[in-house]
Amino acid sequence: MKKVIFINALVLVLASLSTLVLVEEVQAEDAPLAAAEQAPIAEGELLKNLGYFYGFSFGNMLKDGGGGDADIESLIQGLNDSLAGGMPGLTPTQQEAVLTEIRGRQQVINAERQKQAAVQQETEQAMSGTNLSQAEEYLVNNGERKGVKTTASGLQYEVINEAGGATASATSRVTVNYRGSLMNGEVFDESSDSPATFGLNQVISGWTEALQLMSVGDKYRLFLHPKLAYGAGSVGSIPPNSLLIFEVELLAIE
Repeated sequence: MKKVIFINALVLVLASLSTLVLVEEVQAEDAPLAAAEQAPIAEGELLKNLGYFYGFSFGNMLKDGGGGDADIESLIQGLNDSLAGGMPGLTPTQQEAVLTEIRGRQQVINAERQKQAAVQQETEQAMSGTNLSQAEEYLVNNGERKGVKTTASGLQYEVINEAGGATASATSRVTVNYRGSLMNGEVFDESSDSPATFGLNQVISGWTEALQLMSVGDKYRLFLHPKLAYGAGSVGSIPPNSLLIFEVELLAIE
């Protein structure tokens, strides 16, 4: 029973610090090879791979838990003793000292992570304020350009091509080609050769409004204040309070 309590306590402490990352790393790095590696694996090789998987995963847990400096020979000895059904080769006092050390390291790591999170939050808040000011200044100047129209909500748009086809409602499903960029011209998303289909009640409010102004065949350039896009939240590569610029071509309405 003491063996089980000691091992379970150790595993729970370590597991609280990390998840197994081997599968994700293999998928990310070797995805192009996956189709070519579907051949059956011999049982002996599979068991070797299984052992490596557990070893690699446990190594990540040790690193994340601040235990990367553990003595490898002693680790292997403890593993062998456990698999053989033996008792821990440590006295209760030694076991308690180990668990106290692990908890202490965990506290240090957690404190550092909280510190980093606070710094990141402060940085994002500063960026959010700067981006909002820049977005509003941009829209003031942009609204004075010839051909740019501004709606009551603050949506700005200019017509690139006008076809005069059917129009959509707030609950319509539409198919579009689009290209989205930030103020600096960086493209964060585009449909490329695969038009996107979605409901107008499933997208950001700037799109819901703008696409109801368009007819099938029209192509508009949209300038969205952050409140009509993702606001103060960062989404993917889009920083908080970003002004978004879209070129949208309405292809069809359902």
